[in-house]
Amino acid sequence: MDTNGRIRTGVDTKGGHMDDKTMVAFLGTGTMGGALLKGSLDGGLDAGSVRVTARRQSRVDELVAAHGVRGTTDNAEAATHASVVVLAVGPASIPDVLGEIAGHLTDGAVVVSIADGISLEDLRGGLPGTVSVARAMPSLAAEVGSGLTLLTFERGCADEQRNAVTALFERSGEVLEVDEEQQADLSVLSSGGPAYFFYVAAAMIEAAAIRGVNRDLGRRLVAQAMAGSAAWLQRESEAPDELRARVCAPGGAGISRIAELDERAVRAAFIDALTKDV
Repeated sequence: MDTNGRIRTGVDTKGGHMDDKTMVAFLGTGTMGGALLKGSLDGGLDAGSVRVTARRQSRVDELVAAHGVRGTTDNAEAATHASVVVLAVGPASIPDVLGEIAGHLTDGAVVVSIADGISLEDLRGGLPGTVSVARAMPSLAAEVGSGLTLLTFERGCADEQRNAVTALFERSGEVLEVDEEQQADLSVLSSGGPAYFFYVAAAMIEAAAIRGVNRDLGRRLVAQAMAGSAAWLQRESEAPDELRARVCAPGGAGISRIAELDERAVRAAFIDALTKDV
């Protein structure tokens, strides 16, 4: 994020802050770790500089065959010599993984956790002072290069370290550097956002099917409508309600259907769901 608070995009990562020879370790390659790995490689990360781990050797073999990376079931081995170590494991596994890698990290390395609820203090307590720590909350859309990652660095993290981590996540989408206390509130929209859009998309496709539209065609129409709306929202400064008013002519079918949604309190239900602490 620049000094005006704008989201950084991955436009110049291939010639920017992250050297193509920088060693990166992805410890854990489940759903999110796998998405980050694929998105980063598709975004230009050199497979030869990547080490990955998984619990099962069969999963390691699958990743090596699919992506040309080096793999192991040994977290300490993968983390050795890595400049950026991404902890892509669940919160309950973080203490054990930190214990495994603490004595094998290169001085100046950055350890980045994507585990929900794991604080910078939690990370710092399990690692030597010669390395830096950061938190990241990515989105599964990283798999297709359209993710948005919230990044938080500990105080004292060097610019070179920040740049290396930022450039890595920019390979798979956009990056927004935020204060740690903002992680929980913003991730509801960033990492959680795709789920809500898929929820609406499924309902729209089903409605089209009821009207006799083939589901494959319905999916194509809905996907394009969502993509076009996103592009429109990003380009224009008008509020979403103002853009919606431009689509829905007075007395037309669109505004009548919006009125039906309002009568069912769909908008209020969304707000309640996204503001509820779970």
